[in-house]
Amino acid sequence: MKKSLPLIAAALLAVLFTIQYAMADGPRLTVRFANPAWNGMAIPAGQQCSQLGGKGNTPALNVFDLPSGTAALQLEYNQRGGASLGVLRYSVAQGAASVQLPSVTGSQAALPGGFSWVSQSAAGGYQPPCTKGAGYYLVVKALDAGGKPLGEGRLELGKLQ
Repeated sequence: MKKSLPLIAAALLAVLFTIQYAMADGPRLTVRFANPAWNGMAIPAGQQCSQLGGKGNTPALNVFDLPSGTAALQLEYNQRGGASLGVLRYSVAQGAASVQLPSVTGSQAALPGGFSWVSQSAAGGYQPPCTKGAGYYLVVKALDAGGKPLGEGRLELGKLQ
């Protein structure tokens, strides 16, 4: 029994880091946090909005299983039952099967290379989590060069404590 506990714990962590759902009309993308401070359960300390004393950024991500023809990823940050925190697009190199995305600084319109805005939050830029007790999630869509969705993945960002 004691020997199986590490295996059970590893399996549970794998599930937490790769929460994903199938898209009805396309392949499933695998989306994982690149930073271990993000665990899908709670928003990490300091990643909340400035009104709550934070300097929040989007989490750095690893996205795998990109469908053939993927030209961009659309990242939709949302509060569960609430407003959008911002929608970004990231250019993907032709033929890439996976990509690592850097974090994006919150509440700023300036973006790192490869990113563009689809829509900004009401506060401008990416709005870090700002409602205590609320849950937050991310939808990642693989798009072809014409903007047609090819696949989708989802990731729970966690609750703001």
